[in-house]
Order: sequence, then structure tokens, then C-alpha cells
Amino acid sequence: MKKIKTGLLERSLAMAKLSLKSGALAAKQLINTDKEEYLIQQMKLLSEELGELKGSLMKVGQTISMYGEHFLPPKANEYLKNLQSDSPKLDWDDIKSFLELEIGQEKLAHLDINKEAIAAASLGQVHKAIDKRTQKVYAIKIQYPGVEKSIRSDLRALKSIFSIAQIIPSSPRTDQFFEEIETMLIQETNYELERVWTQQIYKKLKNDSRFVVPEVMEEFSSRHVLTTSFEEGIKVDSLEVQKLSQERKNDLALNFLDLYYKELFEFKLVQTDPHLGNYRIRLNSSGQDQIILFDFGAMREVPDHFGVPFKNLVKAAADKDKKTIFECAYKMKYLFEDDPESLKEIYYNLCCLIGEPFAENPDNTFTDKDGNYDWKNTDLPKRVAVMGTEIIKNHKIRVPPRESIFLDRKLGGAFIFASVVGLNGKARSGLMKYFNSKFN
Repeated sequence: MKKIKTGLLERSLAMAKLSLKSGALAAKQLINTDKEEYLIQQMKLLSEELGELKGSLMKVGQTISMYGEHFLPPKANEYLKNLQSDSPKLDWDDIKSFLELEIGQEKLAHLDINKEAIAAASLGQVHKAIDKRTQKVYAIKIQYPGVEKSIRSDLRALKSIFSIAQIIPSSPRTDQFFEEIETMLIQETNYELERVWTQQIYKKLKNDSRFVVPEVMEEFSSRHVLTTSFEEGIKVDSLEVQKLSQERKNDLALNFLDLYYKELFEFKLVQTDPHLGNYRIRLNSSGQDQIILFDFGAMREVPDHFGVPFKNLVKAAADKDKKTIFECAYKMKYLFEDDPESLKEIYYNLCCLIGEPFAENPDNTFTDKDGNYDWKNTDLPKRVAVMGTEIIKNHKIRVPPRESIFLDRKLGGAFIFASVVGLNGKARSGLMKYFNSKFN
């Protein structure tokens, strides 16, 4: 890309144009009662426009796609999910001047920076560099100019479009949903804060040989630039990973799941952007394969008032403990005691589905006689989506609790990682060891 629309006027005009197009579709829907087709067309329009605008708008689209199954038909949500793939890279000339402003030409003179970005996302892109003094190799993450300033105006405009198009149900929880996204975006554009989080996780995991966390290079970091050691690895979904022995694939996936439990139950600090692009695999044929961890901008602290019942809900789902599932659901406001029994029953069934890989006495098609669960070939995500669609069709739609938004996102990401790597093994014992002591 030669340029992204970063000015307030440019983005406002683009959003006004999008609002008119979305409103026109909404007007047509008053005549055509096929709501599913209507939502598909809206999501197609949104995904095309938000991808071009990058920044907070694209990030919001990515975030909503993680929860679209709660209120969108699968085909409609698929368009939003396209925003999760790599986005176009911005030309070096547009990035260079911003980098010089942030770091200073004197410091940058020590670096030989590759002008071609090695990765690009909604908020920024990464360039590889060599320190001329030491020959150390760095990864420089550079935020797109103007992204931070446009967050609030972007969200206001997008919320208005969603209201006109009736895409997300209007309720106090919808406001909380956007407030949570705004909080997350403001945090993710503060690279000084991400530097602190990265250093914290580096210290927590530095003695755990299963994981690699890049080391921060403060000399070349600022509010909008974060420089770390460059950590070489291969993609999680690469052919090399797929060719590994089942034992090595199981170790990688179970280690990733264990990291999720550590974050949630031990650190009480969760990296809530589990996109596969935020991980790489370092293969060590003579020893333990490692998972390289990137991007700590979306760290979220887990408050006990939500974390404790969430932990208990996880175990209850694995144990099919109906009484505890409802108790936890009420505390976290997934359910209310005066909800219809039909909704409660389907919610219970949904929890049991999600807990299927961790069941104590598995009775499903994807667990073999030795208790190994086939994460790669299971149709669990499809069954969960079907049940979610049933909730949408037969019950009043509600946005999930604010605190759950990014925890649910991480849970889904953990499943995707295990599925892509090809886990076929026992996952229950690794989870249950975290229930030997109280979370609080």
C-alpha cells in the first residue's frame, strides 16, 4: 500500500460513505425478510471497507469475528474472519519518516534496516534490522502513523453503523463491548506498555525451556516503536510442523495449553490475541521443540470476581457438573436465574460440548479407547457453532459479559493452535493439576 487514510477528515469521509452503503442495505432489508442473506451482504461490505482502512477499524472487525458466531450466520462471519489474515504492507517511505521522528536519526544510524516488512497487521508492521556495532539481529515493530489518534472517532462511527444496520443487538452490554474494545485498542497502541508486559512475561518464562520470549531493546523503542531480539522460527501451520512425529506434535500443543492455564490461573495475566501469527515454532531435533511468543500488547489482567467462577466453570464443563455450571454462569452473568429453562438447558449442553476434550469419562466419537482426543479431526467447532445458531434463533440475543470477551477469544485460540498442530492425546491431566490449589 502506498498510503493509509490516517487523517480525521479522510477517515470520516470513508466512514460516511460506508454508513450510506450500509444504510441502503438496511433499507432493502425492510422489504426483503431474508435476514441471513442481509447479514451476509453487510459483513461482505464491512470486511472490504475495514480492511482498506486498517487501524482500529480493522482491529474491531477482527475482534468481532471472534464472537460473530454468537449473533451472525456462519457465512456472514466468514467475511469478517478474512480480516484476520495478513494485511497489505505499507511502503517503507511512509514508515521511515515516522520511525526517524520516534527514535531519532542518530540512533537509527546504528541500524541496517530491511525496507521490506516481514509482517503486517491492523495497527502496524515489523521490519528486520541488524545492529552495525554488534551484528545482533532485531525485529522493529512500527505503529502506523495516526492510528492511535483515530481510535475513539473510528469506534463511534462504527458503533453508529452497527446500530443502523442492526448487526449487534442494542443493549447496555453492547456499550460495554465497545468500551472493552476501546480499552484494548488504547492499550495495544501504547508500545511503552507492551514493552513492560513483554519484559514481565520474559522474566516469568525465562527458566521455562518450552518457550522463547523476545528480549526488549530499549535503546530503539518508544511509545510507537518496539524493538526486540529477532527470534527465528517457522509458522505453526507449516509443513515442517505437520511432518513431526505425533509425540512431538502432542508436546507442542500440550505445552501451549499449559501456557494458557498458567496465564489464566497462575499469572492472572492473559495474552488475549491468540492469532497464529503471534507464534512461531523452533524445532530442536536433539532436544525440546520451543514455542516463540510474540505480541504482548493485548495483555489483560484477570480479576478474581470473574476469574474464580471462570476457573470453576472450566472444570464443571469438563465434569458435566450441571449445578456448578449454572452457579458460575449466574455469577458471571452469562445466564440469569429468570432465563427460560430451554435457554439454560442449551447453555449447559454448550458448556459440555466445549469441555469435551477434557471429559473425565469421554463418550464421544473423537476419543479413542486409550483416552486420546483427536483435536485435528474433531467437528467440535462445527457442533458448537450449530448450537450457538440455535440459541440465536430461539432466544433473545445478548452480548457476552465484558470480562469474557477476550478470555473466550484466548480459549478459542488455544483450541485452534492444538487443532492446527495436530494434537491427538490426553489433555485432562494437564488442566486438572491447576485445581489442586485455590485460584484465590
